[in-house]
Amino acid sequence: MKMHGSLKLLYELPAVSLVLLLSFLFLWFAGTLGFSQLSWAGAFLLSFFPAFLVASASGMFFHEQSRKGGFFLIAVFLPFLYFLSFDQGVLKTNGLLLGLLIGGLLDWQALHNNRFNLLTGYARTGSRLFFFALAVYILVLGLELIYPFSGERLGSFLERGTEKPLDLGLALLVVLALYKLTDLIRDVRISEVFIYGPSRSGKTFLLLALYNHFVNFYGGTHREIILSYDTEGKLSKANEDRLRIESMLAEIETGNMPKSTSRADMAMYVLSGKKGAIPIEFSFIDYSGEYTADLDPENYARAVNNLDEKLERFNINTIYRRIGTISFMEQLKKDYAKELRGEFHDLILASIYKKMETAGKIIFLVDGDYLLDYHLEGRMELTRLFGLYSRLMDLLGSDKSYALVITKMDKFKDLSEIPEDSGEAREVEEEIYGLLSKTDTFREILHRARKVPVYFYTVSVDATLSPQLSKGKRIEEQQRITQIFPWRVGEIAKFGF
Repeated sequence: MKMHGSLKLLYELPAVSLVLLLSFLFLWFAGTLGFSQLSWAGAFLLSFFPAFLVASASGMFFHEQSRKGGFFLIAVFLPFLYFLSFDQGVLKTNGLLLGLLIGGLLDWQALHNNRFNLLTGYARTGSRLFFFALAVYILVLGLELIYPFSGERLGSFLERGTEKPLDLGLALLVVLALYKLTDLIRDVRISEVFIYGPSRSGKTFLLLALYNHFVNFYGGTHREIILSYDTEGKLSKANEDRLRIESMLAEIETGNMPKSTSRADMAMYVLSGKKGAIPIEFSFIDYSGEYTADLDPENYARAVNNLDEKLERFNINTIYRRIGTISFMEQLKKDYAKELRGEFHDLILASIYKKMETAGKIIFLVDGDYLLDYHLEGRMELTRLFGLYSRLMDLLGSDKSYALVITKMDKFKDLSEIPEDSGEAREVEEEIYGLLSKTDTFREILHRARKVPVYFYTVSVDATLSPQLSKGKRIEEQQRITQIFPWRVGEIAKFGF
C-alpha cells in the first residue's frame, strides 16, 4: 500500500505554477525574436528540439518520479509548437517528424528496459541545449542593435525604453529562468532495488523467498559473490559454499536452518528477471553486525579512504565508482583477499552506502519479532529503527522511492487461510499499519510520504506456520521455517517495476 501518495502534487504546486507563468511569458516574448528570419538549419533545430522534448515528456508520465519533469516539458514546449505553427515557414516538417521519432524511440527504450534515467537524462540535456542556444540567439539579436559598436549607438539603444531592447532583455531573463528550472527533470533510477535491514531482520529468508518468486514468475537468475574467512584469516571455501543460495535452500529442504553470516563473512546477491519485456534487479548485502549508526557521507568517505590505502592498484575515484558492484568485489577477492580481511567494516559500510546512493528504490526491512513484544521492548526498538529510516530518507533525498517491509508476519497472524491477494490480506496490512502509526518516528515517515513515494508491505516467507504469541524466547528456540511458502512477497517484487 502507498502512504499519502495523493498529497504529493500539493507540494509541487508552487513549481507547477512558476513553470506555467514562465511558459506564458516565453510565448509573450517569442513574437519579438524573429524566428521567421532563421536559416534552414536553424528552423530545422527549432522544430526538432521541441518535438523531441514533447515526445520524451509523454514517456516520463509513466513513472511518478519523472512526471514533474514531463509536465515541465509539456507546459513549455507544446504551447511553443502551437504558437510557431501560425507562423508559416518556421516549423520544418522533417525536423518535427525526426524529433517525434527519436523521442518516441527513447520512450520505448525507457519502458522496455526499465531505464527512465536515460530518458530523463537525454530530456534534461536536450532542453538545456535548447535554452542555451536560444539565450545565445537573443544576445546576438541584442548586439545587432548596437553594431557597429559606438557610444552613440549604445546611447540610442538604451533610449529606446520599452521597445525591442527591453523585450529582448526580458525574454533573455525568462529563457535563463527556464534553463534553471530544467533541474525539475530529475534522474530516475528504478531498475535497481536495494534491500537493507539490520541484523536478524529477515534479510536471508526474504532473499530466498524473492529468489523463489523471480525464478517462478520472472524468468529469474542470480549472481553472488561471497567473502568468508576461517580462523586463520584465509578464504574458506567451505564457509563460502554454505552461504550460496542453493546451499541455503538445500538446508531448508533437509529441515535445517541456513547458517547465518559470521563477522568474517560478507555476501552480495543480485536477483535479475523480467516481467514481460521489463527488466528488474534486486540487490542484497548480507553481513553480521550493525552498521546502521555509520551510514552517512562522512563515514562513507572515511571508509573509501581507508580502502584506498590498502588497494594500491586502484585510485580513490575508481573505488568510488565501482564499490558495491559484484564485478569489483570479484576483482578484490581475487587480488586483495588478504588485505580485505582487516577492512571488513569499511568494505561493508562503503558497499551498503553506495548501493543506497545509486539504487532508484530502497526497501527497509522491519523485524516482525518486534510486533510480538510491542508493548514492552518492541516499541522502543521500532521507535529507534523508524527514526533511523526517516533519517536515511532525508539523507538520500526525494529522487528515490522507499518501502517499509514488515517481515515474519506468520508469527503475528495465522496466514494459512488468508490468500495473499485477498481483501483480508490487505486488512492484515492495515492493522499492522495502524499499530505502527502509534509510534512517533513512524508518523514522521508518514509526513515524509507526502513529498516522497513511500510504500508499506507485510510479508512472510512461510505462510503455513502458526502464530507465535509467546514472549521471551530466542528465535532459535521457536519453530523453524522448513519450506519457502511466501506470502505477499510478490508485492515487493512489483515495487521494483
